[in-house]
Amino acid sequence: MGQKQSRPQARCFGEGGGRSFESRAPSKPEAPPGAKQKYPFLCEERGAIPNALVEGPFDDFEIAGDVYSTFYLVARNATPDMYSISPWANRDVRILWLYLLFIVGSQLFVIVAITLWYPPAVQNETSYVDCANLTAVSDLHVRGFFTSPDAEACLDASASSFEADVRGQLTRISVVERSVAFYNAVLTSGGPVVFLLRLICCTWVFSQVYLSQFESVRNLFDYHDFSRWFLPIKGEEVRNGWAIGVAMIQFLVILVVTTVSFLIICALDQPFDIVMNSLAFTFIAEVGGFFNDPLSKQMASTEVKGLDPAIYNCSVKYLYPTYQKSNTINEDGTYTDGGWYICEDEEKAGLLSDYKVKHNDDAYPHPSRRIVWYLDLLMFGVPVVAVLLGGISSGAIPLAAAGRLVTQIQSSVLQTEYDLLVLLLPLWLRDSIPMR
Repeated sequence: MGQKQSRPQARCFGEGGGRSFESRAPSKPEAPPGAKQKYPFLCEERGAIPNALVEGPFDDFEIAGDVYSTFYLVARNATPDMYSISPWANRDVRILWLYLLFIVGSQLFVIVAITLWYPPAVQNETSYVDCANLTAVSDLHVRGFFTSPDAEACLDASASSFEADVRGQLTRISVVERSVAFYNAVLTSGGPVVFLLRLICCTWVFSQVYLSQFESVRNLFDYHDFSRWFLPIKGEEVRNGWAIGVAMIQFLVILVVTTVSFLIICALDQPFDIVMNSLAFTFIAEVGGFFNDPLSKQMASTEVKGLDPAIYNCSVKYLYPTYQKSNTINEDGTYTDGGWYICEDEEKAGLLSDYKVKHNDDAYPHPSRRIVWYLDLLMFGVPVVAVLLGGISSGAIPLAAAGRLVTQIQSSVLQTEYDLLVLLLPLWLRDSIPMR
């Protein structure tokens, strides 16, 4: 979190005094007893602790341990005097980009593959036709059996044929088949049990995505607000605001996954297929969390190279994912007043680890909350609108009955997207600098 150069780790100070990094302190350092007796937080000198950091009440706040959050942390911590987040300038962060591109690319690739390239056929329809009867061929063309209303297209599409006596005349009958893609079969079939099962499975998917993945997006925006407040208090410049774009990418991915899952679930009419597809989409949505453990371990064990020894007198890692008391306590038991990390029992805002902070939610502004509110509306509205539009396109919902409702919802969604863009651009431009 914040700028890497200001990460406090005991017994490793830069020129600024408060910039400190990892040490080889004992596993159970002794904290200064006087500090504990005087204040509900540790300190060597009370004047070194800004008052804004000790205004309670406090609670712990943690972002998700997924690839998106890890990329955000390392990207946001990049500073000109430490390391570059550019994969061309810094080989150490290439694995970070590789993981992010793989997660985003694989999630979107799967969705594109099953929606555009190989859309699942949820229904198969068979018909028998005399290809010489152009009236019958035209009717089947309208229903989507043929690409054109002529005998040649009919013969090309026929799977097989046989001869039959039709009104005393021997006629060759062609067997033609049509596969109905999911987007043409939304809500077109199924009884009460199937519709109830669709509702249950859509609720499963949405609950998992909203309460887990969308909550990760919400927490990352809150973490971003905390860092923009915390950095200036510690005397640091707010940099790399563009990194919060990772949260928007994550949101767009889970929104697409949820929308496609609703459409496919509402098009299927076999109970087993409905249940299995709902489980598959929940897995696609959360795949980013499965790959984070090896990535975070790799970044936590990789030292930043090329640091100026006059400023940094010890090794510095790209990531500190777990709580360590030695981050705040020196080998001689003294406390790092200018540090960024704090002990778990302190009543003070600060970092417990890179993923977890202690803060007072009312102590600083939250400009991202309004953005998250709009994202919340999109998360609820877009999948429902997609199902309604799919049902209208498939003929399951009468257009006259649903037209006004869909128009109103579409207008609200478009207005929300516009307002969201207006809010995001100033937020990113305000504290962004070009990628270094």
